[in-house]
Amino acid sequence: MKLKTLFFCASALALASCGGPKEPAVVENVVAYTKVGDIGSLMVDAIEITVTNPKSLKGLTAADFDLTNNAPDGFVDPVTGEALKAYEDDGIVVTRKKNVLRIEAKPFNISGLRGKMWRSEPWQLVCSADENLSVNLDKVNDRCISVLDDCIKGEFTYAGLTREYILHLPKDAKGNVIENAPLLVWQIGGGEYDRDLMTAVTANRCVTSLPEAGVPCATLMFAIANPNYYYSASLDPERIKLVDRNNALQMAFIDTLIAEGKVDGSKLFCAGASSGGGCTMRFMMQFPDRFKAAVPCCAMDPIVPIHKVEEKYDGQFIDDLEKAFQDKVYKWDGTDMVLSDIDTKAFCELPMYFVHADSDMTCKVISSHAYYGARERLGAKNDLIQIYDDAYMQEFGIPKMISHFSWVPLLNDYSEGTAMDWLVKQM
Repeated sequence: MKLKTLFFCASALALASCGGPKEPAVVENVVAYTKVGDIGSLMVDAIEITVTNPKSLKGLTAADFDLTNNAPDGFVDPVTGEALKAYEDDGIVVTRKKNVLRIEAKPFNISGLRGKMWRSEPWQLVCSADENLSVNLDKVNDRCISVLDDCIKGEFTYAGLTREYILHLPKDAKGNVIENAPLLVWQIGGGEYDRDLMTAVTANRCVTSLPEAGVPCATLMFAIANPNYYYSASLDPERIKLVDRNNALQMAFIDTLIAEGKVDGSKLFCAGASSGGGCTMRFMMQFPDRFKAAVPCCAMDPIVPIHKVEEKYDGQFIDDLEKAFQDKVYKWDGTDMVLSDIDTKAFCELPMYFVHADSDMTCKVISSHAYYGARERLGAKNDLIQIYDDAYMQEFGIPKMISHFSWVPLLNDYSEGTAMDWLVKQM
């Protein structure tokens, strides 16, 4: 009897000292902090939960939280090549400021884990201490996207077209825009043609790669609102005229940025992948004296037919390109797009770094070899080419069956000798 009385008193004192049982959290707002991933998904790296009763957050630690179906980026495990699994170690870090609880973790796909038949299994943040603090995507009220939220979005009209754009301008440590910055303009791939601006800009890290790497460079992307030009478009003058018209619009917009002192006209760079790699080539054929360097990635064929056709003889593609590079492109004359001579000398003096995956079945690697070979034959001395093997692609979560995604390693790898390292060193 005496022992029971003592136990009761001790328990009562403990409850009194902590103010009684902790009240459940009353959630007011949930924000997911994200960044653009490699393969068209946003990656969540933090969640902030705002409550109306701050005392409900006291004493919470990382041990009180667990993430399920929190998948890393990519299509396969970089080490094993097998299907992705949820993180074994979520890397959760918990901090609190007044009534806001912040849970940071290893970046995970906002759509969850790809399960059978590529169906997504939604992620969930589980709180064992208070079920009211358990959240999933349905409970997220707002999303913040790193870099993109700080970009300028707008429309620009030129050459009879109106296109949406998104522009990142670098800032210094005090948050002031850096004037006369270098500029990289990215040409979107065929999967992003005729799509809305945010779908296009989140398809890959085209606008965010350089800022996230800490490089003080402006980045620009236009949403191209016409259907993809597709294979062998070079045989259709109207399609090619439209490709060149889109490029003319982009060049005119870049000229406004130069006139406003936002970018340095002597440090213009262009890159793009797939259809965008082909558009990069045409852009450089139109304005070779305006750009400092270019990176065509897994380029398609808006110059001569290469994909979905066979060479009539070994070296035909190089011969065809050599002739095309000395021919004509469309330029805007103030009234219409008209055929104009290519400045072949300036085009070949413009350095290019070609990148392509060896196993690419969507845009065959022979196209990059042909572009490189034709330019070399015409006197280009500063070009480079890197062909990614299957093992290298897997390091970035890209399996052989979809090795067309060579823009993933391109935009992630800044190590010595890579295309991005080469590009940055010229800025």
